[in-house]
Parts: sequence; C-alpha cells; structure tokens
Amino acid sequence: MLQTREAGWKEAKLGRIFKSSAISNESENRNNINCSEYVATLGNHKEFAIKMSAIIGDAYEKWKERLVFINDGARWQWNWIDVSYPQATQILDFYHAMENIGKYVSFSVTKSKRTAYMEVIGKTLKENGVDEVVKMLEKIPRKSKTKEEKYQTLLTYISHNRGRMDYPKYIQKGLLIGSGAIESAHRTVLQKRMKQSGQRWSIKGLKNIMSLRVLKMSGYWDKITDLVKNAA
Repeated sequence: MLQTREAGWKEAKLGRIFKSSAISNESENRNNINCSEYVATLGNHKEFAIKMSAIIGDAYEKWKERLVFINDGARWQWNWIDVSYPQATQILDFYHAMENIGKYVSFSVTKSKRTAYMEVIGKTLKENGVDEVVKMLEKIPRKSKTKEEKYQTLLTYISHNRGRMDYPKYIQKGLLIGSGAIESAHRTVLQKRMKQSGQRWSIKGLKNIMSLRVLKMSGYWDKITDLVKNAA
C-alpha cells in the first residue's frame, strides 16, 4: 500500500520473474536470487496480468510445464494462470497455507499446545503432504457449531488449493515453495523509495517512479541513461 494525495492509500501490485539458475543457496533455509525482472502497477489486476504476460509469454511457449508460479491464493491470480498458462506449475505459498491452517488451530487448540502443534503440521505438510495434515486436523475435537464452521471453511480452502499444495513433490524437485522472494522485493523495489516517512505522491508521479524503480532493479538503467543522453 502506497500513499497518494488524490486517493489515499493505493495498492501496488508487484511481480518478480527469475530463472532457476539465478537462485543460489546461502544456507539450509535461505536462498539468494541474483537476477530478476520486475513488473509493477497501480492499476487493476487485468493491467498487471497484461504486463506480466508481456514478459513471460515467450518463456511459456518454450518451457510450458517448467514455468512455475508461486502465489498467495488470490482467486484472480489462479484464474489468470489457468487460462493463460494451463501447463505451468502452480504453488500456493507455503506460509500463506500455514497462516490459514494456523487461524483454525489457534481457535481450536489451547495456547500452550499451539506452537508445538503448528511445528508438527508444518513438518508434515512438507514431508508427507496435505492429506496427512487433513487427518491431523480432523482429530481436533469440534464441540461447538462455530468450531465446526471454521473447520469446514478450512477444508474448503484446502480443497480449492489441493493441487497447489504438493509440497513434498515441489521440494524434491528443488522448487521454491514460499513467497519470500516477492515479499522482499516489495521492500527493496517499492517501499524503500516510495514509502519513506511523510511521503505522499500524486498518482501520476507515483506511477512514474514505480516504472523507473522497476527498470532500475531489473537491470535496465543503462537504457534510461541512453535515452536521456540522446534527448540531450
């Protein structure tokens, strides 16, 4: 969310595209991505999808199922991918999945058991898959109507995303399963420049700076300097 003068806080959408060869392992639980290309909009999701497709369309034609999308679960994202890239691999961000499971666990398990229980669920989800986690959740007593409703809501969420939650397979293939790469990109690409203390932007100015930041962080700043030199 970035602050504008005309419309208050506006949501900025950011996408990050990178090759698997750009990923290096710094430690067991930490990866570094050496080269990325970014897309950002202040507009609606249709505008964002058009910009993303302009970059990844050729890659999809070449690699098909080797193209991987990691998303946080927004329905419009999956709909766009289903239509435009039906053979690509879709992964629900592991931490988003854990957050939704955690909401139910927090409501249904005593506070003293909660942390340990979630650790077991996380380990099971990575090593044994979502079906085993569902079996664990089923064993939690549901003695009230509210608990049953929350349980059914979680089951619906899992059902809708089951095909994107095969984390053991993704890990075995060496794929990323979390959205940390895009979370950090929001900080470095957008917030670092456009969310400093007291900043409020005109919508036009914000869009312009977003475009410049995306070009700079994508490694195209030399094209900007060339344009300026040629204009001079």
